Amino acid sequence: MTKTTMKQVIAIFAVGGVCSAVAGEDAFIKLDSNADGFISAEESIVNESLYNGWSAADANNDGRIDAAEFSAFEVNSDKQGQKE
Repeated sequence: MTKTTMKQVIAIFAVGGVCSAVAGEDAFIKLDSNADGFISAEESIVNESLYNGWSAADANNDGRIDAAEFSAFEVNSDKQGQKE
């Protein structure tokens, strides 16, 4: 593989990662319907996976999910889906 081809492949993967991060951020913003920076248990009802996995997603057990917890939950959910 030439250096140019390798750079193109790396660029494609990098853009894919950025797109995934943006998609996750968009999902968080949509779920945070009151825009307080957290997803409450009530707000999570519209996302079956998050609602059912609430205890796993709320890592610090404060009764709400911040962007970092949501991101970690999505990553872990994706990994679980790939195993099945």
